[in-house]
Amino acid sequence: MTIKPDTNLTVPLLINGKDVTTKTTFSVTSPASQEQLWQASSASLEDVAAATEAAQKAFPAWSKMKPAAKRAIFMKAADIIDARTAELAEYMKMETGAAAMFADGFNVPKAADMLRDVGGRLSGIMGHIPTCEEEGTSALIVKEPLGVVLAIAPW
Repeated sequence: MTIKPDTNLTVPLLINGKDVTTKTTFSVTSPASQEQLWQASSASLEDVAAATEAAQKAFPAWSKMKPAAKRAIFMKAADIIDARTAELAEYMKMETGAAAMFADGFNVPKAADMLRDVGGRLSGIMGHIPTCEEEGTSALIVKEPLGVVLAIAPW
């Protein structure tokens, strides 16, 4: 698969399920070819606040969702990555200069594997019954989502 750079393209942010192209952008340049690939939207503090607010609004429904429904989402995401491995690996190679062996042979397939692994663990992470020290007592540990977290990947 060959993807052509498009310096007129601006990659949007994804906020509340919608593409948001910002006024402030930055160039994405291939470290391998030094060629400008496209533009990317820059997130302002307002964009971060909007994304956080959208996630907080979605949180109650997500936290009440049954493990099987969450698992289906993780598995569907893994299937999409599998179906688009060549395309995603090509973007990775262009944007990061990654070797083909790392991009198509490891990183992109590993992302799908990790989604499946987490999806498969969802039923077991909801809680467990520990052994209690005192005779005649019992306990139940229930794990519940605490809330929204903002994380910025270093790459």
